[in-house]
Amino acid sequence: MAESKDNLQAGYTLAYWQHDLPASLVVFLVAMPLCMGIAIASGAPVSAGLITGIVGGMIVGLLAGAPLQVSGPAAGLTVIVYELIQTRGLEMLGVCVLAAGSLQLAAGYFRLGQWFRAVPPAVIQGMLAGIGVLIFASQFHVMLDDKPQHTGIQNLFTIPHAIYKSFPLPSLGNSAERQQATRELQRLGMLHLAQAELDESVHHLLTGIHAAAGDGSLEDHGKDESLALIPLEITTEMRAQIARELQALVPAQREIIAALGEINGSRSAERLEAAKSASAAALADLEEGDLYAARASQDQAENAMLALLRSQKNHGWAALLGLLTIMVIVAWRMIPSSRIKRIPGPLVAVVLATAAAALAALPVIYVEVPDDLRRAIYFPTFSALSGLLSWELWAFAIVPLAIIASAETLLSAAAVDQMHTGPRTNFDRELAAQGAGNLICGLLGALPMTGVIVRSSTNVQAGAKTRLSAVLHGAWLLLFVVFFAGFLRSIPTSALAAILVYTGYKLVDLKAVRGLARRGHGEVLIYAATVAMIVTTDLLIGVLVGVGLAFAKLLYVFSKLEIEVERPPQVEHWTLNLRGSATFLKIPTLAKRLEQIPPDAQLHVNVEGLDYIDAACLDLLDQWEMQNLANGAKLVIDAESLQARFWRKRSGVLPQSSTNATQAGVVAPRQRQQPI
Repeated sequence: MAESKDNLQAGYTLAYWQHDLPASLVVFLVAMPLCMGIAIASGAPVSAGLITGIVGGMIVGLLAGAPLQVSGPAAGLTVIVYELIQTRGLEMLGVCVLAAGSLQLAAGYFRLGQWFRAVPPAVIQGMLAGIGVLIFASQFHVMLDDKPQHTGIQNLFTIPHAIYKSFPLPSLGNSAERQQATRELQRLGMLHLAQAELDESVHHLLTGIHAAAGDGSLEDHGKDESLALIPLEITTEMRAQIARELQALVPAQREIIAALGEINGSRSAERLEAAKSASAAALADLEEGDLYAARASQDQAENAMLALLRSQKNHGWAALLGLLTIMVIVAWRMIPSSRIKRIPGPLVAVVLATAAAALAALPVIYVEVPDDLRRAIYFPTFSALSGLLSWELWAFAIVPLAIIASAETLLSAAAVDQMHTGPRTNFDRELAAQGAGNLICGLLGALPMTGVIVRSSTNVQAGAKTRLSAVLHGAWLLLFVVFFAGFLRSIPTSALAAILVYTGYKLVDLKAVRGLARRGHGEVLIYAATVAMIVTTDLLIGVLVGVGLAFAKLLYVFSKLEIEVERPPQVEHWTLNLRGSATFLKIPTLAKRLEQIPPDAQLHVNVEGLDYIDAACLDLLDQWEMQNLANGAKLVIDAESLQARFWRKRSGVLPQSSTNATQAGVVAPRQRQQPI
């Protein structure tokens, strides 16, 4: 906080600007393709990712507890976001992000920042690798202008078929044909975006009506219901308002129909006619003010438009653009000159792929970005907010979203601290700032954000000195989206997907696996189980399984006890060597070994090999002596060793006798000593 005040009081002197301004431009160039690519991977509009990047820079950058960390949409959250959008809709995404931001804000206020870092490294690495596999598998299909499957396993198994569809490369035809096909694809992309926005508007209106009537969720009502089935609680005046709002959508639907009528060179005349017919039916329902019928017809119109768009795809050329993008990224990393490498590799790759697509007029799918960013904002309705009463939504979406976003942010902040010598991270403040940012993103219907290590490390390497760099990078994003949206629409989707394919590959960090292997096979098992469960089930189950295995390993380590009974030549002298952790879990085993010792023996307990001993085990040893005292038994525990290794720092009290040595919660140093 002092660093921020000092900078503000100094007015961010020229020395700051000389470092932060160039760094902000470099970070902006890295963030722009990633914001769009992550939005596509999440199944959200491209604008949703850009809005998150803008908020992450201009808002969170000012509030952050890690001044050099840069926030924005993260690849690590795409799995949760995609599943949420597919099952709950885009409107509920904003509500869940808002709620997750509230949890983060509260956690920061109550100073819980450090606790979010208490996740076993094997689980973190397994989570990132599992997410990487899912991103790689799904975006591989998008890179080929193909449709991703419903599950990660299906995406993996259908990759060979997707590659097969990319061969052989079709003939490009003459220049005029290519340019016509490209213009058609770009226009169809914008028409699909407009139709999707109309569909969302009708859905938004209908959910608000049922929330006002209090008669259940929208899913409780069939798509073929008539306007007469609108709840009786809705007054005549409100019904008239509904009709007026539907009428307001009519001009946009007419524009879509007119634009479809101008498309004559479609490579799929049958799907073109189906799109025209579905759009006409949607227009008729809007003009009649029939809400339920409009909901069904709008869905059909959007699906027909999407089918028409997909029929124009060219898998082979999309695959070549994706391959070109990846090759440029890899080659750029091999350039020895550090000055040239300041230009981000993903940006160079996207620019080259976009230039190649434009020069050759390749008929591939292009990015859909609205002219007006305000059209991409979806404010949560009362109906959507009422979904927060669902326990299932909190358990499987909101809480995992908050935990994973927080853990990724704070782990990234800790890594950034190791890259520079400036102010250290205030983890609680950083967590609260992320919560505030996600609150705003939720209100705007955008993607959730985290602190992102790729952008943050770029920021440090580019020479940033203060938070000004992160703030300015958000401003560049805003200016570019507002004034250069046309350029964004010229970027092939396959190029952005290729960046995510490479990102997914890099998330499966083999160096991290080798590091885990050096710590033991148990860590690798936790890692592998986490990855497997994330890929085959979902992210939450995978993380829970990983954490559960980590606890099981911890339990195993603290319950591992080697017990060795030695019988010297003197019959009456016995030695009990204990190595490991003597806890209540080993009481049965220890009791069984004590039964092998004669009741009249003098038993010496060697505790030098112990890492831990609890009160239950000391009580058992004490009870053995008490039970056999009449037979002449005697228990000898090295009191000096117990005091020196277990109690000196805790109580400083020397046990009064060999049998009065019971004390709970004693912990030995890490190193083990050999028995005497």
